[in-house]
Amino acid sequence: MSGCKNYSVSVNDNMVYVPPSIFKDFKIADQQLFDCVQQTIYDAHITRAEDLSTLNCSNAGIKSLQGLEKFFALKELNLADNQLTDITTLGSLGRLEIVKLSGNNIKNTAPLLHLLHLKTLDIRNNSALDCKDLPQLIANYNKTTTEFLLPTQCIK
Repeated sequence: MSGCKNYSVSVNDNMVYVPPSIFKDFKIADQQLFDCVQQTIYDAHITRAEDLSTLNCSNAGIKSLQGLEKFFALKELNLADNQLTDITTLGSLGRLEIVKLSGNNIKNTAPLLHLLHLKTLDIRNNSALDCKDLPQLIANYNKTTTEFLLPTQCIK
């Protein structure tokens, strides 16, 4: 039966199995982010927000993360090479372990202070980034288990 998980099954005209419907109950303002999330949900047959644990939306022209907080169970998030400046929404995604934000226009990393499970953070190539929050961010994590990939202007 596991091979048929995406198909309805009937026996003697009686429906014995109906696959759960694809998750559609979300609103994301940025069309590029919406399209990426929607495609990921479809490809992975996601039926609940909490089932989405990995999202790769690199190089998609994304400008806003508003609405992404619905997917609170995300553990891996790749938003490299977009047009992001504000990452406040990421502060509400407390299960994130891997965050790739290289090649954006991020100015402030303070929202990342709330990510207690962070193992990898890539914020390279964010030339507008104010490095003043980075010492606090780095101090929050175990330096032997968390990898930080920093912009060149923040490396001393």
